[in-house]
Amino acid sequence: MKIRLGLTETQGLRCCLFVLLSCFFFFANGCKQELELKGPTNPLAEFDPQESTFICWTPTFQEISLKLIQEIAKVDHVTLFYNQRNQQPEKLEELLKQRKINLKNVALTPFKLENDNIWIRDYGPIIMQNDEGYHEMVSFNYHHEENQEYNLFTEQYATKMRIPFMRSSLFSAGGGREINGRGTIILIEGHEKYINPSLSLKEIEEEYKQKLNQKNVIWLKKGIPQDDLFDNGPVIDNIYGNGVHWHVDEFCRFADAQTILLAQVDPADLALDPFYQVVHERLEESYQILKNARDQNGKPFKIIRVPQAPIIFDQGNYKGQAIFYTPVTSYLNFVLTNNLVVIPSYYNPGDPDFIRQKDDQARKAFQQVFGSRKVVMINATELNYSGGGLHCITMHKPKIKKPSKLKLKLNNALKRWKG
Repeated sequence: MKIRLGLTETQGLRCCLFVLLSCFFFFANGCKQELELKGPTNPLAEFDPQESTFICWTPTFQEISLKLIQEIAKVDHVTLFYNQRNQQPEKLEELLKQRKINLKNVALTPFKLENDNIWIRDYGPIIMQNDEGYHEMVSFNYHHEENQEYNLFTEQYATKMRIPFMRSSLFSAGGGREINGRGTIILIEGHEKYINPSLSLKEIEEEYKQKLNQKNVIWLKKGIPQDDLFDNGPVIDNIYGNGVHWHVDEFCRFADAQTILLAQVDPADLALDPFYQVVHERLEESYQILKNARDQNGKPFKIIRVPQAPIIFDQGNYKGQAIFYTPVTSYLNFVLTNNLVVIPSYYNPGDPDFIRQKDDQARKAFQQVFGSRKVVMINATELNYSGGGLHCITMHKPKIKKPSKLKLKLNNALKRWKG
């Protein structure tokens, strides 16, 4: 049965236009937050799909940087930043060619600041995105006074990539925070208070929740003693730490959203030196906290213990007295890409055999955890002596989702509509 509405052709067209416009404005208003990138966006974890690994070229650490780039570029992409003030891309490209590095997987990317700084994990861009593919960058204050200019690094990159940029006044280092990409962040009380002395832990927590959209914060007490500040005095007897005051990525990392890797001292090592006992006590304190912690959905974590790397005791002189200091050796300061796990190694020909055995144990542990990825080891001792490691000289760039063409068109239409 047909129903005649008695509308003229013009009235019918007006009616159809009214319905279409009503649907559009209803949809636009309903999707307003998504279309305007107002949230919520989240930082993705390192085990999530990546687009590239960021490395900042610094001639001081040329050799280890080349080794790392060479391994990653065999299977994944590297974005190699270089400082235009003192580096020429032609010479850098020639150096990469000499090492037979796969240049198809390396993108040379310029920036311009006064000084070089290899520690991109601490100051590098945090790329946030939501399920619809809209993304933005967040930058915290870099806490090293001599490198305050690197607060501009993320801003320069965000401008270059045309990505919205947001800055926090909080002092924070990438190595000092560990996220599972689903709403949980692990922080260390002593570290956060050291770099933000005027703020309470509650204020610090609220800023992380707001800027990184975290729902759940797990607070550990202390880092490993090798990462103690030298200026804070001896850890025990005349043995000093030589670190940056407790970065979590030296001993505790997420393998996936529900699995935490935590260093563990071999009971047999406790007899080697009393310093190992201090390392053991701090790691077990963290273990108890993590064992009782819950994720953003109230679920417990799976905790896998991996070997604590061999501790190096180097002799020095401080104020006329003989002392020992410990570089920050760690297997957990590893680099994760789509197809690769790069972990530090410590054995050199002529070293005691137990160091080689430790390396083998670590390799097997990581291969078991990251079965689908190839495990590669690179000696990272020179970085450890400077208070960092392999993870510290990289930053992951998550794989960016692209919004659908329809939503892009609606986004542009909404902007025009709002004037």
